[in-house]
Amino acid sequence: MTLVRTVVGNMDRRRFALRTAFPAIVAVVALLIAWVTPAMALGTWEDAADVPSVGGGVEGMSVGVTDAYIVAAYGFDPGVGDTNTTRVYSIVSDTWTFGADAPLPVRSEGIGILRDGRLYSIGGRSNDLGSVLSNLDRYTKNTNTWVSLAPMPTARAGLGGAVSGKYIYAIGGRTNIGGPCTGGALDTVERYNTQTNTWDTLASLPTARSDLAALAMGNGKIYVFGGCDASSSVVGDVDVYTIATNTWSAAPPPDMPTPRAAFYQVGFVGPRIYVMGGADIDLLVSDKNEVFNTSNNTWSVNTPMTTPRGEMGVGSIGGTIWTVGGAVPAFGTSSNALESFTP
Repeated sequence: MTLVRTVVGNMDRRRFALRTAFPAIVAVVALLIAWVTPAMALGTWEDAADVPSVGGGVEGMSVGVTDAYIVAAYGFDPGVGDTNTTRVYSIVSDTWTFGADAPLPVRSEGIGILRDGRLYSIGGRSNDLGSVLSNLDRYTKNTNTWVSLAPMPTARAGLGGAVSGKYIYAIGGRTNIGGPCTGGALDTVERYNTQTNTWDTLASLPTARSDLAALAMGNGKIYVFGGCDASSSVVGDVDVYTIATNTWSAAPPPDMPTPRAAFYQVGFVGPRIYVMGGADIDLLVSDKNEVFNTSNNTWSVNTPMTTPRGEMGVGSIGGTIWTVGGAVPAFGTSSNALESFTP
């Protein structure tokens, strides 16, 4: 009986020790999960067929992405200079073809906006003309046709663009044709009505900025990231435009972790905006992939770009973000990279 009582007593003590230690074990496991989860949550990059070019690539294109194809129009190809080429990529077959040439003049450093499956190319600069542009042209892939629409009131290159409902927003930009951060930054914000083919002027940006990125989210706001200020310095500012009230606010979003410019477009998945690539404060192309969560106004970091680039096209569809062409390692030395990122 003494032996039985001893064994039972030892078992009770082990059970008590296990019950006592269990909360600590749970806490340790939770810490391990919290540490591992961010690493597991990092996204992956994949290569796709190179953007067709005469030289090493194409930068400053007007780009739009759908679930079936990507349209990349205009852009600077170092083999020929500014172009009016229409390049069409099939996501299913991983192949490029050419569409009808876009309206003249040849150009680059405008912005591409996709609405209702059609690409709107807005502004830019033309080295042939030696000026920035106010042009607005629209491409319809189903008919392989371009049409020229009412021009912007303010000619500019290096602008940001966003679409919400029937409206397209042209934000900031510059009057200098020399490339990103070369001066002439604007605080101008203009809105195009796709139903009436007319423009109107909205509340100005809080500060003049060029070579910035913009994106309209489903919460009735447009988010604007980075760019170059009036002194041509790269900034990390984040400003928010409320569509319903035509007002801007610099709060509460914190500034970008890494100030950057010359990305023109950003990607999104759900409430998260992915600010990729661009040029840093030394105007060197960046591989940064920083993520702004619009639901709680916080930043995080995700997998860096495989090919660091500025002046690339970016489009989001079905949980995947596409990055198209761009400048690497410096502006004027173009990239033909087409890469997709899945968070």
